[in-house]
Amino acid sequence: MRAAAAGVLLALGACGPAEPTTPGFDLELVVQRGLLDVISAFQVALVTNISSVEGGDCTVIRQRCIREQVPTSRFVPLKNAAANKQQAALLFPINLTAGTPNTQDLTLTEVPPGRDYGLIIEAISKDGQRLAGAECGLLQPVTAGANARVLLRLQQYDPPKMCDPRLVP
Repeated sequence: MRAAAAGVLLALGACGPAEPTTPGFDLELVVQRGLLDVISAFQVALVTNISSVEGGDCTVIRQRCIREQVPTSRFVPLKNAAANKQQAALLFPINLTAGTPNTQDLTLTEVPPGRDYGLIIEAISKDGQRLAGAECGLLQPVTAGANARVLLRLQQYDPPKMCDPRLVP
């Protein structure tokens, strides 16, 4: 279905002038079923100059809350459409598509073009005080045009890690 819709959009785009696009990208989270019992939301953040954080090694980066690893000034401000303001991270409620595996589609818009971005997804525990899961991805340069879809598989922590991941109240 998505492939057919993408084909229609591509065909329509070829018929006339290109519409201006808002820089950003789509991402798809793959979530283990067991994680659903312990999380309240997903926190999405972009970090600049990710190669300077643990050498850009996502295996190491995701072992601790990102807020403990980089100063606030390194978070790319993301647009919260509901609050009409920019903030260090966006919180997304759980809205999974059931299946094997469970997935959730998210979209980040108004992302400033740049390179050496790290995309950090953190699963916030139901008590809001612990890191229940995480994933880190090194992004291709973000351009003002269309950007590649990002697929991330959240790693579950059992038990959740003892750090407060929240970047926004």
